Amino acid sequence: MITASPVSPSVFLKSTAHRGARSLFVRTVAILAAALFYCSCQKGSSAATGDTTWLLKGKYGIFMHYQYRILLGYSFATKPQYPDPSQMTAAQWNEFVDAFDVKGFSNQMAEGKVGWVMFCIDDCMFGWQCAPNKTFNRYTGYGPGQRCSKRDLILDLAKALHKKGIRLILYYGALSGYTSDPQSLSGTSDDNDSHTPPSAESRNTHVAILKEYCKRYKDKIDGWWFDRFDAAQGYAEPPNDYQTIAALVHSTNPRSIIAFSGIDEFGCHRLGVDDYTAGDTWWKQDLKGLTPETKPAEGGIVWHGKIFCGNVYHGQGTANRYSDQDLIDWVTTCNRQGGVVTMDWPFDPKTGLLKDFGLAQLKRIARKVK
Repeated sequence: MITASPVSPSVFLKSTAHRGARSLFVRTVAILAAALFYCSCQKGSSAATGDTTWLLKGKYGIFMHYQYRILLGYSFATKPQYPDPSQMTAAQWNEFVDAFDVKGFSNQMAEGKVGWVMFCIDDCMFGWQCAPNKTFNRYTGYGPGQRCSKRDLILDLAKALHKKGIRLILYYGALSGYTSDPQSLSGTSDDNDSHTPPSAESRNTHVAILKEYCKRYKDKIDGWWFDRFDAAQGYAEPPNDYQTIAALVHSTNPRSIIAFSGIDEFGCHRLGVDDYTAGDTWWKQDLKGLTPETKPAEGGIVWHGKIFCGNVYHGQGTANRYSDQDLIDWVTTCNRQGGVVTMDWPFDPKTGLLKDFGLAQLKRIARKVK
């Protein structure tokens, strides 16, 4: 039998004090570790949404429906609505993109005092893109310049606009698939059935294509506007769901903002992912009925409304659709109610510059609003 040696009261007290201090230290470390873990989670959670400060400060922006079919004069407002695929060639597409006057356009945007430009990098139908993408080519079998332009118009635009203090938001339709190009559909494993969600394999290819753009542009792109996210096409199920898209966007620019168009243009598709409403419209609006108070945004995200100001459709027309006062009142009302707006005017397909009558109206609005 082993017996313990007697311990003096002073030694016992010192030992007890040491154990108490040690226990307090352990508890303190545990509490601090838990607090740090909680804060890191909160930081990650807040990073899941972008910085909309500049959006609210900018008040209004311009949308550029820069898509091949629009440049050829076709849209939902024309008959026929779509060009025959034979009318669309890689050579002509590259001519259009190469001729876009980035310097002239950025000067126009500065004259109009716009806060941001929303620009189409692609379309959700034919898949023509105004920037190279090797991942898209690998999946679809297209060669350089055959569907994606040789010029990186987006990179050129971002540099020119940022020099003027103007932000750039990209319209992106690829996540829902290119509905009118069989080669793109096949290469991205898309069944082109609007009644069923895209398969995991298809979502994987679409997200991979987006990833190349995100990694290339990083903070040169200030936001994304993802098209055609209705119930059947939404990325609701993991892997490669809404959260995946947000994580990808924010991994290259934590401040970037996100909106999804579809279902409800003033709804919030995913809490913690959406930053502002898509706000899209397709016909002449009663502007008094298109405000943050009349069509409130869901989920506490920024209210954003989007209209076209030409007399045909997005980016098309020969005259202004609304009066100066109509637009001035609309912008100021939406801003006063905590919202922001994006407008577009007809532009010249050969240069990308706003037509004179549209630019003149934009400048008149700027003088009253800013």
